[in-house]
Amino acid sequence: MKKDENIFNIFEELGLSTEEISVYLSVLELGFQPASVIAKNAGLKRGQTYNKLSNLIKKGIVQEFVKNKIRYFTTGSPKVLQSFVERKEDKLKITKQKLLQIVPILEKIGNPLLSQPKVRFFQGVDGIKEIYEDTIRIKNQNIYAVGDFDHIFPVVKDKELNDWIWDYATRRAKKEVDYIGIINKSKLSDQAFKRRKSQKRKMKMLNNVYLPVEINIYGDKVAIMSSSKDMVGIIIEDAPIAVTLRNFHQAVWSFLPKYS
Repeated sequence: MKKDENIFNIFEELGLSTEEISVYLSVLELGFQPASVIAKNAGLKRGQTYNKLSNLIKKGIVQEFVKNKIRYFTTGSPKVLQSFVERKEDKLKITKQKLLQIVPILEKIGNPLLSQPKVRFFQGVDGIKEIYEDTIRIKNQNIYAVGDFDHIFPVVKDKELNDWIWDYATRRAKKEVDYIGIINKSKLSDQAFKRRKSQKRKMKMLNNVYLPVEINIYGDKVAIMSSSKDMVGIIIEDAPIAVTLRNFHQAVWSFLPKYS
């Protein structure tokens, strides 16, 4: 069976190993078969295949039947995967609720005499997402930003992250966090401007200024991100730095033309 990279990537995001994916796709392709046939199709050893089948059974994706003392394996409609995802979501919600209950306890355990890190470094897609999430953890706290949407949105490099950032903007608006941006004019910033009311975005315009990174000032923090090229960023937590940059932002804002 020819490997489809897109299918494998999606299954890996669901938490399945490469071997589990191969076994599941073989079961889906072959139907009601013993492990020996599935192993041959998947290109795995029989013992290894039994282990992966056992994992898939526990996940509710594959079913086992015994006929004439021989173990056969099958799977239902691929729609069963939707139920698998929904179960993971439900479990994650419960885990999140439990975590929120122990956060205050963990904060008390922390030694107040030890200075907390003021600068945090992030890397990769998950790192960029974590920075954005940090900007909206406190409701009704405006974000003062400087950037170029052609660099903020990694359209070519990572479409999934690009779509995620648009979704983040919607969630930000629901938390009543205004985005007050000094933005370089471009086609993408024009799109953002059209969504300014629904996504609580205020914009003033720069023209032809090279801004390869985004700066977000919020509360006592400053986030600097490069999401279109290097996928790196930092959060600086320091009140004087945040106040200085926010005041500078507001001073420049007063001189700039409205976005049009």
